[in-house]
Amino acid sequence: MATDVTDGIGAVDEETWARLAADAEPDAAHGYLLFRERLEPGNALLVTADDDRGPVAAIHAVTAVAGTSLFSHPWKLLTEEQFLRLTPDDDATAIRAEHRALLGALGPDAPGSGDLADWLTTTVGEPLVVRTYDRSPLFTAPDVDITRQRQAGREVVATLRDLVRQGHAGAVVLPYVATDDELLRGLLEAAGFVRGSVTAASALHLGGYPTYQAFLDGQNAETRRNYRLAEREVTRAGLQVREVPLAEHVDRIVDLEARTGERNGATPNRPQLRAARAYLAAVLPGAIRVAVAGRSDAEVLACTVQMYGRHGCCTLGYGSDYDVTGTSVAYHHLVFGQPVESCIRAGVPRYRLGFEAFAPKFRRGARVAKRELWLWTPDEQRRESFARLLRFLDERTTGHLAAYVR
Repeated sequence: MATDVTDGIGAVDEETWARLAADAEPDAAHGYLLFRERLEPGNALLVTADDDRGPVAAIHAVTAVAGTSLFSHPWKLLTEEQFLRLTPDDDATAIRAEHRALLGALGPDAPGSGDLADWLTTTVGEPLVVRTYDRSPLFTAPDVDITRQRQAGREVVATLRDLVRQGHAGAVVLPYVATDDELLRGLLEAAGFVRGSVTAASALHLGGYPTYQAFLDGQNAETRRNYRLAEREVTRAGLQVREVPLAEHVDRIVDLEARTGERNGATPNRPQLRAARAYLAAVLPGAIRVAVAGRSDAEVLACTVQMYGRHGCCTLGYGSDYDVTGTSVAYHHLVFGQPVESCIRAGVPRYRLGFEAFAPKFRRGARVAKRELWLWTPDEQRRESFARLLRFLDERTTGHLAAYVR
C-alpha cells in the first residue's frame, strides 16, 4: 500500500473521491472541500493510502494561519477565555492563572500580555488541522475490509506526523473527533496523540418524523412554544419565507451576511465573501439552498445559506437588513424552524447546528455531543504539557456540558 501527499483535494478527481466519501456528510463532498481550500488562507494537502484499485484511506488537512478568524483554529480553542467555561461560583482569578501556567509550560518563554493564540503559533508553530464542518474525519473506502482500512489509516496518520517532523507544521491537530469514531480514535491513540474535549457539536435528529407537525408534537411544551413563537413573529412582521437559488441572489445575500458580521463586530471582506459565495453556488449547485424572508416575492430582507446532503444539512451563514424595522424577528425561524421543516420534507435525517451557543439550540430540541481534540507534536515533553492542558480544559468542558445532556 502506497502513501501519497498532494496539494489539496484538486489532485483527486470527483469520481475517485466519491469512493471514499460516498456515505459521508455534505461538507465532505469534493466541491465543498474545493470551496474550503479557496476560503481558508493556509496551505491544503491531501494524504492518501492507495492500493491497486485506488485510495483506501485519506485525510484532508489545512495549515491554520495565525490571525485567521476561523473558530476551528486549534490555538484559539486552547487559549480563548470562553473555553474556560467560567461561572459566577468559580474563582476566576485562580482558574485563569492555572490556565496561563499550563500554557507557559509549552515553551521556554511565558506568554505575555498579547494574543495567546499568536503566542502559541510563535512558540509551537502553525498547526496542521484535520476537520470538516463539525468533525475530524478519516475517510475510508466502504468496500474495503476493516483490517485494510486500519492499515491504510495507520499509514495516513504516520504521514501526518512525518510532515510535522519535516517542518511543514508545528503540530497535527484533529479538533473535532467524534467520540463514536472508534477507528480514528484507536489509530490516534496508538500513534501517541494526546486528547481532551474543548467543545461540542449540536444537532437536531429528524429521522422518524414524517412531517414538521409530527416533529413539533414529539417535543416538550417549551420546545414547541419556541418554534411556534418564532413562526408567529414572522407572520406579525408581514414576512414571507421561501427558498431561492444562491446564484441568482449572490449580491444581496452577501450584503446581508456582511451586515450581520459588522453588527457582531466583524469586518467582513465583501469582495472576498462574494467570490466565495459565487464559487460555492458553482461547485455545489444541487446542495446549496438559500432560505429568505421578505414582504413580497421580490424582496430579500433576511437569509440563511444552507448545505444539504443525503445524511445531513448545515447552515453556512445568516444575514439580515437591520435598517428595515422588524426584520430581525426572522432569525429564529430561518435558523431553526424553516431548515427543520425543509430537512423533513427532503428526507434529511439530521440538521447540524455547529458549535457553542448550546442553550438556544438545546431549547429547540438539539442533542449536544462532545468532540475530542487530538494533538501530536514531536517534542515528547511538550506533548505531555499539551496533555495536561487538555485534561484541564476537558474537565471545564465536561462540567459545562452537564446541563445539556438529555
